[in-house]
Amino acid sequence: MFFGPEGLLKAYLLFWSAVAAEEFCMNRIIALSTLSLVSLTLAAGQAMSADRAIIDAQNAFMPAPGPMDYVQNQLMVRFTAAATEADIEATLKGAGVIETLRTYTLVSGLRSVRIVPGQVQQVMAALAADPMVRYAEPDFYRSVLEQTRQYGIDLVGAPAVWTGATPARKGGGAKVAVLDTGIDFGHPDLPLPILSQSFIPGETAVDGHTHGTHCSGLVLARDNDEGVVGVAPEADLMIGKVLGDSGSGSDSGVAAGVEWATLNGANVVSMSLGGGGASQSFQDICNAAVAAGVIVIAAAGNSNSADPSYPAGYNNVISVAAIDSNRNRASFSNFGSTIDISAPGVANLSTIPAIAGDITWGSVAHSTNRLSGCIFSGTLTANVYSCGVGGAAADFPAAVSGNIAHIRRRGTDANGTTLSFRTKAQNAVAAGAIGVIISNDNGGVFSGALNQTFTQPVMAVSQGDGDDLLNNFEGQPVTINYGPNGHTYASYSGTSMACPHVAGVAGLMYSIYGTRLTPAILQNAMEQSAEDLGDLGRDDSFGWGLVRADLTKAYLDANLPPSCAADFNADGDLNPDDLADFIGAYFSVPAPATADFNADGDVNPDDLADFIGIYFAGCP
Repeated sequence: MFFGPEGLLKAYLLFWSAVAAEEFCMNRIIALSTLSLVSLTLAAGQAMSADRAIIDAQNAFMPAPGPMDYVQNQLMVRFTAAATEADIEATLKGAGVIETLRTYTLVSGLRSVRIVPGQVQQVMAALAADPMVRYAEPDFYRSVLEQTRQYGIDLVGAPAVWTGATPARKGGGAKVAVLDTGIDFGHPDLPLPILSQSFIPGETAVDGHTHGTHCSGLVLARDNDEGVVGVAPEADLMIGKVLGDSGSGSDSGVAAGVEWATLNGANVVSMSLGGGGASQSFQDICNAAVAAGVIVIAAAGNSNSADPSYPAGYNNVISVAAIDSNRNRASFSNFGSTIDISAPGVANLSTIPAIAGDITWGSVAHSTNRLSGCIFSGTLTANVYSCGVGGAAADFPAAVSGNIAHIRRRGTDANGTTLSFRTKAQNAVAAGAIGVIISNDNGGVFSGALNQTFTQPVMAVSQGDGDDLLNNFEGQPVTINYGPNGHTYASYSGTSMACPHVAGVAGLMYSIYGTRLTPAILQNAMEQSAEDLGDLGRDDSFGWGLVRADLTKAYLDANLPPSCAADFNADGDLNPDDLADFIGAYFSVPAPATADFNADGDVNPDDLADFIGIYFAGCP
């Protein structure tokens, strides 16, 4: 860099006179930074989790709770503005409400309440009859939407944005809230969350399921020398645990997570979850979040159906469908009029906690899976007793109380109905069992869903191991051991995996354009710039098409009103950070292209002088 005497004197006088004019700059430490190139390594990881319903796109789907399943002892109720606190308490008491669990602040008059189990319809009817009640509705369950390389990063055009000339181009400064099953806090490929909160009673924000950690990695796994990389690898992570280790949670908890993220400054909310049953309270929360400047994104659902999954089906929520590496619609992906956009959702490699275990008898450890819905983690030793197919009370000997029930897979009840895993486990617990082993009736260790939370271990073993228990170890001790045992990577499929790609693109855009963006502006930009798939324009299979970070940026560059030239970090606010960041870039060796402020192809004192002049002149 050449400094002529005239140019150097010009820059010197302008700079130090400016600093003297603004005393706050005297306390600002200006870091002289250097650019570094970090190599990207895509490492294939082996799935270690044993409770996945699907490890590969070709395997069976994980069943979710039924479309109208809801919490049996809770309701969501919203009162009119005219209702006083005394009115509310009297109405709730008169309708049979036991207590208020949460009062929401984003939506006035909205509460989550506890009632007597099994009285949902009766209490709803009593509340609805009161003129001060706007609505009363069930507290629906929501569940993870996954089928259980990194090809998705290139497919959405993220690297082209990373290597652009705009500062903070890898997501730095954007806050993305992932509302899911929590996070593996110790994973070496993930940042520590800047904030975390659990909305699941009795559970911390630690991910005992793997789904939340996987989704977080797709958004912002770090660009380092190991593992994988996310769409926005320098974004800040916020974790709201709204789904338990069982993979399920209630609308009241998810809505609380949206509220928490909004009140704590999130730019993006990513929800890879869903279920049937529209909820006005949840819609109200989402509307309030968007009105507060948060873009809300959700998975479209995995039922290969036109029936909406919620929250993706709500207005103001971006509904994301899934495609594969060839840009074809994923076979499981929902479709229909609520689909807004598509993203990679088949065989996506990402971060997970390693969760595994075994069952020991006769001094030999045997392979096992924890059925989805079971949240047991730890060690349990007790005697094991055979309980047939577990379809009736008569199948359970008295000795199973306080011990472990061994039940065969499949079978029917007295009415000829095929027995579900949940029914078998429920019957075992009702008989006093403190653990359940379900052995296959034809094959190896299997996966499955209980569609209910069980704190007792409910484990699957192979047919051969079941035969061994039945023939050689009846009434003898077995030890169940299950829980986290490290950090790894796995490939999952689902609209749950598509959703974080869109959240990552949104994070990249917020890091570049800051407060110049609104949710409506950003959604429109992503949709209008999407790579068209299927029928020309928007269609019910792909929405507006494949989300593309590079094309979204190009669209915004062409259509957003110009920002102040001296807003160097493009956060929408002219402040001392811009001055410090530019000076740091200017004096870096070598200086980055962004230090060529007047864009004449040479970084020289004119750039410094021009920047300082515009900075202290202010912006219109």
